[in-house]
Amino acid sequence: HLCDRRQRQMCIRDRLLRNTLLYNILFIVLNIVIPVTLAVLINQIYSRIASKAYQTMMFFPYFLSWVVVSYFVYAFLNPDKGLMNTIIQFFGGDKIMWYSQPKWWPLILTFMQVWKSMGYNMVVYLASITGIDSTLYEAATLDGATKWQQTKYVTLPALKPITVSYTHLRAHE
Repeated sequence: HLCDRRQRQMCIRDRLLRNTLLYNILFIVLNIVIPVTLAVLINQIYSRIASKAYQTMMFFPYFLSWVVVSYFVYAFLNPDKGLMNTIIQFFGGDKIMWYSQPKWWPLILTFMQVWKSMGYNMVVYLASITGIDSTLYEAATLDGATKWQQTKYVTLPALKPITVSYTHLRAHE
């Protein structure tokens, strides 16, 4: 029985290590892709009031404790009156017991982590975008570049140093 116990402990340890690594890789990737995308989109908004309102709404979860964020997520996923089950039932589906089924936990954990940190990360990238020399965009416009081409060939390459630094910092948290 000692061998079985040791093997079981090693199996659990290996699964925990795998889960930890996979979650962290997923968090790092999503905390780059989503905030960069949102920062680029918000930078394209011409209305200063709308831009600041979106930034505030996205930055808000960063200031909340994990307990409050968990409560918001529970309000969305509540089996009886949660927003998600209400929508699912409206379209004729059966309600989902989100917290009772292990298959939903990776999605819940990923959503919570990304939602809570998305605003802060977006502001970091948005600040970097505003620091890009405007003459680069003017030159791209004179060359006939579309907004997408300006983003692809000016904005994203200019964000590479901050993205690499930020990824390095996130990987060592």
